[in-house]
Amino acid sequence: MSSSKKQRIVILGAGFGGVYTAMHLEKFLHKKDNVEIVLVNKENYFVYQPMLAEVVGGAVGLIDTVSSLRKLLPKTTLFVREIESIDLQKKIISLSPLFSHSTYELEYDHLVFSLGTVTDFRGIPGLHEHALPFKTLADAIAIRNRIIDVVECAASINDLSLQKELLSFVIGGGGFSGVEVAAELNDFVRALIKKYPTLNEDLVRVVLVHSQKRLMDKELSENLSLYAQKILSKRGVEIRFGQHLTSASLNEAIIDHKETIAAKTVISTVPSSPNPLLEKLQLPLIKGKIKTSSFLLVEGYDNVWALGDCACIPLERGGFAPPTAQFALREGKTLAKNLVAYIRKKPLSSFHFKSLGMLGALGHRSAVAELFGHFKFSGIIAWLLWRAIYWLKLPGFDRKIKVAFSWLLDMIIPIESVQLKLNPTRGIIQLHYEEGEIIFKEGDVGDYLYILISGTVEVIKDKDGAPYRIATLGAGEYFGELAILNEKRRLATVKCATKVDVLALRKTDFGALMANLESLRKGFEETGKKRTEALEKLHPFGKGKIA
Repeated sequence: MSSSKKQRIVILGAGFGGVYTAMHLEKFLHKKDNVEIVLVNKENYFVYQPMLAEVVGGAVGLIDTVSSLRKLLPKTTLFVREIESIDLQKKIISLSPLFSHSTYELEYDHLVFSLGTVTDFRGIPGLHEHALPFKTLADAIAIRNRIIDVVECAASINDLSLQKELLSFVIGGGGFSGVEVAAELNDFVRALIKKYPTLNEDLVRVVLVHSQKRLMDKELSENLSLYAQKILSKRGVEIRFGQHLTSASLNEAIIDHKETIAAKTVISTVPSSPNPLLEKLQLPLIKGKIKTSSFLLVEGYDNVWALGDCACIPLERGGFAPPTAQFALREGKTLAKNLVAYIRKKPLSSFHFKSLGMLGALGHRSAVAELFGHFKFSGIIAWLLWRAIYWLKLPGFDRKIKVAFSWLLDMIIPIESVQLKLNPTRGIIQLHYEEGEIIFKEGDVGDYLYILISGTVEVIKDKDGAPYRIATLGAGEYFGELAILNEKRRLATVKCATKVDVLALRKTDFGALMANLESLRKGFEETGKKRTEALEKLHPFGKGKIA
């Protein structure tokens, strides 16, 4: 970098790979090397992913799984920003504006990609709008909040059908993430409803949908997979093998495009895709991941490196490094060594590592563990191993103390259903419905205005016990304004004739628009008047009686 004497290493992403690369660089580099380490991340903390599922169940505190990046990396310059673009030719990273309207340009001499993967629902209708992902701390908190919300709601109503819908949970993906979140969710819900006299365990339904023939099929041997299946099934988790979560709506999960499961909570741990930033760059990719040499250098470059989930790293024994934390930790150390060697003009080292084993928690003080390819454990012994190993690997002594106390308190103090709602309520939301679903029924309270993005709906009015189709609405049209304008309940039922996507505007926000935009208010009132007259006549659209 011609404008500065110091060489600058920029690391993108603070997952295991990025953080441990920076930690080892701080150890290996000396002042005489004249190198600056820079880390770019969206948050100023590192999330210890293996314990994230325990946040859902409350076994650890909401922030016990996170560590301050500034504390972990005192010699590293941290930029807490989104990445706008990367120019590999000019060696410039453009960071998004923060409290200003201009981007920040960050130059580099060496660039390290550690961007991980993202939850990608593109091309899967309804999942983006209605499925909860499980990848970040915010995701874990959102799932915990949803569980408490639906249990609280179910406890306060007398509608048995709606209670069952509220207490039904569908999880897509039977890998480690899916199994662990299903186990924690199942334990949490069943423990929680014992505090409510109006609820019982028979109302709870937890469905785990997995496309393969056995759980954690890529991670564990067959006998441990079968043990995990047996434990979860015994605790009430319904496991669907060879099936896919293909869509979701506000009220349903759709399995293989045909079967519907009435559920207010859908969680998807698949699919994970490489960071979209990589798609825009001229980098060698294998299935969306950056292709590297065994030195972790990106092929075709002498100053661009990659590791972790976003990299395709060849192994000496064949194949590529799996996207697990234990590999990312060692990749970080190797990459840091090679960066220092490159700067000091010394030979680089190839990445070599063989998995030490895999551990998976099953909730309720049980787990499965496979160590060194030979030693297999299950039940409470595996659970103790799981906790001991991950506790030892927690970065920072203070974090170890906090987690140890959380685990101790979890064993002696009853579970608490306290929420931490971090996201502000959105004024307008996008919703997806499947063909045949009812968006609202005649007599329901008016709470949203709906604007159709795609698909068609039927407006149905009941008269003398017979339903009449009085209108069909399509993209660009709206409905639901009558109940809001007139402070009444819904005057008709709206049913989906096809798959439908809508924008829903809350009653309070709709009221604010009406109060401040006179012409818009008059337009809605005029339309509302015409529709009221049409509802009373039951025939202006010539659609007639329906079966």
